[in-house]
Amino acid sequence: MEFGSISDIVTAVATVITALSIVIAAQQVKLGKESSINEAKRLKKQAAIDAAKIYIDNKRPETDLMLQFVNNACQINGRIIRDIEKFSIPTLPAELIEDFSGCIEFYDKAEVGKLSINGNIVEGVTAKHVIQLRYLMIDYLNTLEVVLTYWWQDTANREAMEKEFSFLMHDQDTARPVNILLDVFGRQYFPAISSFVKPKTEMAPEPTVHA
Repeated sequence: MEFGSISDIVTAVATVITALSIVIAAQQVKLGKESSINEAKRLKKQAAIDAAKIYIDNKRPETDLMLQFVNNACQINGRIIRDIEKFSIPTLPAELIEDFSGCIEFYDKAEVGKLSINGNIVEGVTAKHVIQLRYLMIDYLNTLEVVLTYWWQDTANREAMEKEFSFLMHDQDTARPVNILLDVFGRQYFPAISSFVKPKTEMAPEPTVHA
């Protein structure tokens, strides 16, 4: 066998090895990217679970009663919630006494006994009652803002969160008291909630991420 032929064989083998190395390296890069993508998806799913857990852990019976009160109050007179936001004592129609009492009894059952009905008006409403109820409203909005920031910042699986919190979507009756609270306390202070409850065509701008 001539030397030149051996040299050609060695060169050919080297070329094949180089080509295989490139293919293997490309496969490793592909696998690495797929692994990174899968890990990112897993983390987003976990973040959606964490967000839901925060909401569940902070949800209390009095919160549901507060939302019911907000909904019923605004059907009668929207000023009632605005007065509470301003720490003013509202004039409550008698039909709201049960909702109102349910909200404050978790803080101090004795306070409920101060309420009575005179004609069609609830009497005995104090500044303490207003502060307690206002706290429930702000506490709920703050919790919801923290939770939905996962969705707003795209750090959680959006589809999973939209399914979990579908009751807040704009076309749901259950979103009405939240929208009322946003209007009264200021949507600009709760951008994540405001963006979530709007139709997609009216969604707030995505947050700017600074490097």
